[in-house]
Amino acid sequence: MSLTKRLIILAGLVGLMFYNASAEQLWAAVVDYQLSWYKLGVPLAWGLILGALVNLIGLQQLQKWLEPLTFIAASLITLGLTGAAAVYAAHQQGGLLLPPLMITAVGLGLYLFVYSYARFAAHKQSEPGEEKKEP
Repeated sequence: MSLTKRLIILAGLVGLMFYNASAEQLWAAVVDYQLSWYKLGVPLAWGLILGALVNLIGLQQLQKWLEPLTFIAASLITLGLTGAAAVYAAHQQGGLLLPPLMITAVGLGLYLFVYSYARFAAHKQSEPGEEKKEP
């Protein structure tokens, strides 16, 4: 079994721990961290922006961390989505989905960071006069 499958299975099982959380605990997390539906997009935007910025600055040491960061992002996405499904199954309230969905948003933001870094790195390595057509 590959490392990716193991991480996703483990994260999915940890995400099921949200099933045991009470509604009061979940509302306390929403209030304590000031979560809202609008804030779910913030990690996505920061991931894209910071990935491009780090590559434009020229930080090449991050290249060896791309694969582990992708594994972490996949684990966070799985943990959050499994947690959101468990919360909805336990409480059937949309507002209580914010804590696990925020974990998912952080995972997506990390993935978009890696993706934008890799895309800018690939564009830098291509020849300057060569135009690439996207399908």
